[in-house]
Amino acid sequence: MSEAISTRSERHQVGRLGELFLQQGLLTEAHIEQIAHEQRQHKLRFGDAALRLGLLTQAQIDQALGQQFGFTSKNLLNGVADSSLCFFHQPFSKEAEEIRRLRSELLLKFDAADKIRIAVVSSVSGEGKSYMAVSLAIALSQVGRRTLLIDGDLRSGSLHQFFALGSPDGLSSVLAGRQQLDEVLIPLLPGLQLLPSGPRPPNPLELLQVPRIKDLLDSCHADFDAFVVDTHASGSASDAQMLAHQVGAALLVAKKDLTRISDLRQVRNDMQAAGVEIVGTVYNEHQSLQKKSWLQAVLNWMPGRGKKNARRKSGHG
Repeated sequence: MSEAISTRSERHQVGRLGELFLQQGLLTEAHIEQIAHEQRQHKLRFGDAALRLGLLTQAQIDQALGQQFGFTSKNLLNGVADSSLCFFHQPFSKEAEEIRRLRSELLLKFDAADKIRIAVVSSVSGEGKSYMAVSLAIALSQVGRRTLLIDGDLRSGSLHQFFALGSPDGLSSVLAGRQQLDEVLIPLLPGLQLLPSGPRPPNPLELLQVPRIKDLLDSCHADFDAFVVDTHASGSASDAQMLAHQVGAALLVAKKDLTRISDLRQVRNDMQAAGVEIVGTVYNEHQSLQKKSWLQAVLNWMPGRGKKNARRKSGHG
């Protein structure tokens, strides 16, 4: 009798997480019993016991935890989240925690503001700017902020690729007067919608002229609490400066072994000359949609809150 009660107790401890691994074929019933026994013997959590026995990897556990708490691609309303999106697929990883810490900084920064409006800016392409914009938008939506993620890069926009959405109409279609905003918005998650860049126009800078972006944001002001706007590389054209001016605030992104300090200073100077508030800098090493990435964030200034310099390192595999 006591043995039966013990077995039931062990299986209760395993709970939904063990069932997820059973459904995925990563564990067998025998494995579950082994893990439950290890939990009881060493007073471990399910994941720690599975790791100790060598039955699962940390990446598999992080992904299952994300699914258990509703943070995986199965909950996307449209498309499929790319595997590179660590914050989405591995919400309990160290990198995801860095994104949450960045989110917290921004929420504090914009605490007195009615809405969050932020452009994500970098000096050259390949610095992980778009990856950061997507991750931050997802993070904001998960704390109840109705978030609109805008691909403002009309020259080489790629946000739709993070969700395997093909080549949809988007911002360029709206600015050219061919479609209405509500016709091109793509719901991704409850509380998160994407406005893709749309077809590449012959005159991207003209489409972004003041006050067209500001008017667009104002037109949906009541529908969203946060606006995260990706931009074209600042060093390649003045699109980012034009767009960030209308958004009002910018988060700078730099990449290890790629971004030059002089280029980063130039971006900052260009933004400040356009009246853009720089809310911080993120130093990261995002590789590409196909390769692994890790994040190292340095928020070395947050206007209005004093100087802050905290090095943060994380990784995922």
